Amino acid sequence: MIRRFAPALLLVALCGCFQDKDELTIQPDGSGIVRLEVKSSAAPEMVALTGGRFGNQSVLYPPTSEAEAHKFFPAKDFSVTAKQDASDDGGTVMTITAAFKDINALLASPYGRAHSLTLKIENGQLSCKALTGVELVARLAEMKDETGEMEASMAGLGDLRKKAKEMRMEFRLTLPNAISAANGTREAKTASWVMERAKAKDADEFIQQVGVTMEASCPADGLKMSPVTPIRLGLGTFKDLPTNGVVTTAAGPDVAKITAAAHFTPYVLQATRTLDISREGSPQPDMAKLIGVVSLPHELAPQKWGEAKLEEALDAKGNSLKPDESQGQQNFTRFSSSMEETDDADSPAPEETADVRHTVMLQFRPPDWKMNEVASIKGSVTLQYFGGSQLVKLSNAIPANWIVSQENMAQLNFNQNARMISDPVLPPLGISMQCQMGLVQSGATMLTLQLTGKKADVMDVQVFDVDGRAWPTMLQSMGGMMDGNTLEVIVAGQPKPPLSLALILSSGGTDVEVPILVEHAPLTAK
Repeated sequence: MIRRFAPALLLVALCGCFQDKDELTIQPDGSGIVRLEVKSSAAPEMVALTGGRFGNQSVLYPPTSEAEAHKFFPAKDFSVTAKQDASDDGGTVMTITAAFKDINALLASPYGRAHSLTLKIENGQLSCKALTGVELVARLAEMKDETGEMEASMAGLGDLRKKAKEMRMEFRLTLPNAISAANGTREAKTASWVMERAKAKDADEFIQQVGVTMEASCPADGLKMSPVTPIRLGLGTFKDLPTNGVVTTAAGPDVAKITAAAHFTPYVLQATRTLDISREGSPQPDMAKLIGVVSLPHELAPQKWGEAKLEEALDAKGNSLKPDESQGQQNFTRFSSSMEETDDADSPAPEETADVRHTVMLQFRPPDWKMNEVASIKGSVTLQYFGGSQLVKLSNAIPANWIVSQENMAQLNFNQNARMISDPVLPPLGISMQCQMGLVQSGATMLTLQLTGKKADVMDVQVFDVDGRAWPTMLQSMGGMMDGNTLEVIVAGQPKPPLSLALILSSGGTDVEVPILVEHAPLTAK
């Protein structure tokens, strides 16, 4: 885990040397447009390495590629254009335009979540609150490469990190009517906020500036919209959050449409057979594995990819190749959260695609040595669509002695029952949660949480320090087996423990089974 996340966090700092211009325009009917211009001093090929940063839950703002732009602005709700050009100084300029027709689609989008965008009509006023979204990256840009491994292995990284003082953030908000109040510069219908690292006294002052809550309001005259803001975990303090309860509900998915659109493409079929000449017993069983990709349009993507199941595997003579029940099904099936995140050497390289793609691997016993094909492989993968969400507050969930520095890793207790998060709100939800690891490395705090139970899944998480202050938090779901799920929570900085957690959990929903079928699959070079 340390080797995986320390380089990843430092890689994010490649985009810390940016100038971000963000313009949001809202019309009286709730439609509008977002225009983003992101300048980075990193070369285009280095920026490309950050695509899909930090997995399938948290998307790091601002987007630095067309693929990330589509993650912030889902195709079902936005009309998006994105263009990447080389800048005069050898860096990149990413220009993104996203038009929307429904203000609530904007509020529910990853863009809205990144800004903690809040809209409310009250007492004849339309009020707006938002965060800049760049505090997390500003903090990461100040991280230190304690080992020196990244700068040694990636040419130019040291020079890029020296340009952190060039960071600049501009946010412009245009409301339907003339601005009546704002804590930024205002002119007619537009309020603006500009933060520049070069004009700040030091990094701490700049981080404080980009962590401000931007506020503006205008008269609600003539408005034809009814904004409904999802709960924002990081906009206030821990005590400001409402009590535990249902947050939102959503309409069920079109199962027939999803089933018709989903498509499985097989890529690799590999068999491994072991011959024991030592007579001491083979340490590993013979095994075959099928690797492929399930794809479907972005607008039909599930909130979570569920378990892949092997239902049937037959050799050329009709003999079953399914593992014995005594061997444990978990040893023969697995899934990963996306193609880009899989670490299997036999998995195909990611390609540009308009669809969402999810890598699946099914494992079973190989056929006899003399057989060159598998006659039939049948299975399925579950697509999970959440019916609603629920807020859960866990006060003082992570005590100080659960968090260690990299140098004190030996102090960690890996006992299965150690560091269980005990809170009376969890058992009624049918889940339990364990903090497997709390680690401070390179100025960031990383928490590995194990969630057990099929009744709920974590959609979002926010970490608060001992004083209840929210810290910039990223969530990465690492997937899991059977009824478990591993979550990596990455906090930019070192909040003082004990740490409280606020989570948005899925509540109910619909599972859609997508079939997997491969027939007459060859085991030869052909």
